[in-house]
Amino acid sequence: MREKDSGFNGQFYIGVHSTGIYCLPSCTARAPLLKNVRFYPSREDALSAGLRGCKRCKSDKYPDVLPDWVKRLITFMRENKTIRLTEHDLSVASGVDITTVRRHFRAQLEMTPLAFHRRQRLLNAQGLLSAGSTTLDAAYESGYESPSGFNAAYKKEFGFSPGRSHAR
Repeated sequence: MREKDSGFNGQFYIGVHSTGIYCLPSCTARAPLLKNVRFYPSREDALSAGLRGCKRCKSDKYPDVLPDWVKRLITFMRENKTIRLTEHDLSVASGVDITTVRRHFRAQLEMTPLAFHRRQRLLNAQGLLSAGSTTLDAAYESGYESPSGFNAAYKKEFGFSPGRSHAR
């Protein structure tokens, strides 16, 4: 709790009886006095003790803590896996400043939004190759304009060339 370690999220919940709130172990709120703290093994136990979820760490929604705009943006990127999107496109699609988009992706998905979209495009290409498409067709269908750029990105992501993937 003092370390704010997200590795313990969901394993237990922290009830702060002086405020009537229960939090995740990684909550960034100010640490409560230990005399006011009770630990609960589940969210239901904290609720039955009369506590409500924390608005800062969104303990009542854990593990689904992504804002709605992030979910919409992820859907947008998955639907547009055949074209190359820019950060401006992502900002417009989400309705949020690109700095906020980057921060949320780093914190929640541990990658940049463009890296996430690149991975979606490469997974699309991998599916096309598995279905029998040629390497060149898979590259163009996944929004790559250059076969060499596609080969380099594919090899970096999966550890082997798309030609080897096609042969499988």
